[in-house]
Formats: sequence, C-alpha cells, structure tokens
Amino acid sequence: MTKTAKIADLEEKLARSLADYANLERRVANQKQFFTSLASAAVMVKIIDALDELHLAADHLQDPGLKMALDKLMKALQSEGLEEIAAVGQIFDPKIMDCVDVAEGKQDEVVSVRKKGYLLNGECLRPAQVVVGKEIVDRRKLKIKN
Repeated sequence: MTKTAKIADLEEKLARSLADYANLERRVANQKQFFTSLASAAVMVKIIDALDELHLAADHLQDPGLKMALDKLMKALQSEGLEEIAAVGQIFDPKIMDCVDVAEGKQDEVVSVRKKGYLLNGECLRPAQVVVGKEIVDRRKLKIKN
C-alpha cells in the first residue's frame, strides 16, 4: 500500500470516527433531555394532585391570600410547561379527556369538568374528567309511521 493510499484510508477512518462521535453526542443529548422530561413529568403528577386540593380549598374558603398564592404557583408551573386543559364548551377529545358521565346538552360537547386535566409541554399529563352532552330525544314527540 502506498503512502497516499494509506493516508486516504486513515483520513476516511478519521472522518467516520468523527461522524460516529457526533452521532453519539447527539444521542446522549437526546437521552438526557428524555430522562429530564420524564423526571419532570413524575414530579408534576405529584404536584397536580396537591394542586387539586388547593383549588378545592380556595373555592371553599374564598380567601384572597390563598387565591393569590395559588395563582402564583400556577404561573410558576406554567413557566415549566404545565398547561390546564380548557374543556367546557369544547368538543369531546378522547386524547386529552375522559368521559365520566353524560348529561343533557349539545351532542359531544363538554358540559362540565369533574377533575381538571393538564398538558406538560404539549403532551397529556392527566386527561380531564368531563361530563359530555347528549341530545335527549323526547319519545312522546316522535311520530311513528306504521
């Protein structure tokens, strides 16, 4: 093997090694981001359970100080990617909502929310538990043809 051929071979091996290293760095960065988001989601699940209790307390006590602290907590959580699912008046979406009951109302439209749902960075963390509308048919008004 000539010197030029050997140099070309070594340059090719170096280029492949550098490409492999760049791929490894990218893969490690992606895994790090994945595990960080997974840990964040686990913590958020615990926090939103406590958040439910705080919302109930704020609604019951009507304490302005508690409401202010709850608003501040929600802003902090929103800055970390937590977002409440707006469900009332929306068409039922099984990807982000669980239907727990049916009530009279517009067909397939969310009538009320039993338990708030949340998204974390656009992904469903906990689906909203909702009551979905169903048009009730009054059988007395139906005309039956014989």
